[in-house]
Amino acid sequence: MDKDAFAARVTAMQQSLYRVAAGYLRGEADRLDAVSEAITRAWEKRGTLRDERLFATWLTRILIRECVNIQRRQRRAVPVDTLPEQAQEDGSDDVQSLREAIEALPQRQRTMVVLHYMEEYDVREVARIMGTTRGAVCAGLSRARGTLRRRLGEEFV
Repeated sequence: MDKDAFAARVTAMQQSLYRVAAGYLRGEADRLDAVSEAITRAWEKRGTLRDERLFATWLTRILIRECVNIQRRQRRAVPVDTLPEQAQEDGSDDVQSLREAIEALPQRQRTMVVLHYMEEYDVREVARIMGTTRGAVCAGLSRARGTLRRRLGEEFV
């Protein structure tokens, strides 16, 4: 894949990549860092992509790994942002409650929810991105919905 084709595909995916990062990371800087690092790694490893039709899936997997790496590093650091400021930024307690409930999901379920509901990937594509089966994705989404219902009530889910 040449430089122009790579740039065109990344540009087309830019918003989607940011939304996936937003599903994992709170801070704007962390989200932008994750996207930037994922694009850099993809460029460096572009020769390993076997089927160019799967570029979006491949790049999304790289981004997810980078988001998880950033989360690991953050667990070792002391959080400095406060919840009340974030709620004011969003302008909605419902949005904040939903975000907190999704963040409380286990990592694997959170990934499934972000990819399927926020990024609108179908179950087969989520399975491909996560390296699992469609049945496992369906079961994970079902468990995630149940957890979210219990935490938020029926009006959200």
